[in-house]
Amino acid sequence: MIVVVDNITYLLDTEKKNATVTRSLEPYSGCVTIPDTIVCNAVEYMVADILDEAFAGCTGLQTVVMGANVESVGISAFEGCSMLSDVVFGVGLHVIGMEAFKGCTSLKNVSLPKDVIVVGKGAFAACEALETVTLSQNLINIEPSLFDGCKSLSTVSIGPMVDSIGEYAFCGCSSLSDVQFPDGLLNVEGWAFRDCISLKEIVLPATVVSVKKGAFWGCSSLVSFELPKGVNMLDQGVLAGCTALENVKLHSGVLNIGYGAFYNCSSLESITVPAAVVGIGDQAFRSCTSLKVLNVMCEAAPMCSNDIADSGVYAKALLRVPKGLVGEYGFARIWDRFENVEEIE
Repeated sequence: MIVVVDNITYLLDTEKKNATVTRSLEPYSGCVTIPDTIVCNAVEYMVADILDEAFAGCTGLQTVVMGANVESVGISAFEGCSMLSDVVFGVGLHVIGMEAFKGCTSLKNVSLPKDVIVVGKGAFAACEALETVTLSQNLINIEPSLFDGCKSLSTVSIGPMVDSIGEYAFCGCSSLSDVQFPDGLLNVEGWAFRDCISLKEIVLPATVVSVKKGAFWGCSSLVSFELPKGVNMLDQGVLAGCTALENVKLHSGVLNIGYGAFYNCSSLESITVPAAVVGIGDQAFRSCTSLKVLNVMCEAAPMCSNDIADSGVYAKALLRVPKGLVGEYGFARIWDRFENVEEIE
C-alpha cells in the first residue's frame, strides 16, 4: 500500500509494520525530514528504508534529515540531486546503496554513523564539492569508485576495519593531500588514487599484500614511496606519472617490476633494483629524464621482453651491476643498450 504523509510518499508493509520512503509524483524539494515513525489508519509504522531512486533527479532538494530507524539507503536513491548540500544520517543506518549520492554536486561534508557496514560502489562519485568525509568505524571495504571525481575532497578518515580500497576509489580527487591508512589494510586495487595530484606522502602499512596496477598513477606531488614487504611485485604503472618522485625503496623480496611502473617519473635520479628481481616490464623507466644511476643487484640480468627505457635513459643513466657481471649485462638483451656500465664496489 502506498500512502502520502506530510508530503513524503511511503510504501507500507502491513505485516512487518514497516514503511519505505519511495518516489513521489511531485519531485521532492527544499528540506525533507524523514521521521522515525508514521501513523496510518491508527497503525504505527517504523520508517526503515529509502527505496532505490526515491529522490533521484530531485534538483530542488537541499537538505535531508533521516530518522533514527532508517537502516538502508537504496541504489541511486539521491543520484543527481545537484542542490543537495546537507545530509544528516540516522544512527540506525547500516547500508548505503550503489551510487546513492552520485552527482550530488553541492554536497560538502559527509559523516557516517558508526554502524554503517556497507557503502556501495560509486556512492559518492562525482560529488565535486565534497570536502571532508568521516567513514564509519565498522566499514569493511572502500568500494570501487566510491569517491571517483570528488575533486574538492581534502581529507578522509578511513576506519580501522577496512581491509581493501577498491578500483578508482579516490581517482581524480585532486585536492586530497593526506590519507591515513588503517593498520589492517590488505589491498590497494587498480587506479585507486589515480591523479590525486595533491597527495604528497603515502605510508602503506606492513599488512598490505597487493598494490595493483596504476594505483598511484599521476600523483604528481608524491615525493617518496616505500613498497610494503608483503608485496612481491611492483605492478603495471603503479607510480607512472609521479613527476615529483625522488625516493623509492623496494624491499629485497621484490620479484618483478611491471610495465611502465616508473614511466615519466621525471624527478627520479636513482633507484635500486633488488637482487631477487627476475623480470622488468616494458617502458618501466621510460621518460625518467633525471635518472642518473640505476643500481641492479641481480646476479643474472632480469628478463626484459622489450625496451625498459628510451634512448635518453640508455645514453645518460649509469647502470651499476654486481662485481664481475659487466660482461654478462653487456651481452644481455635490452641491457646491452646502456652506454655507461660499471661494477658496484
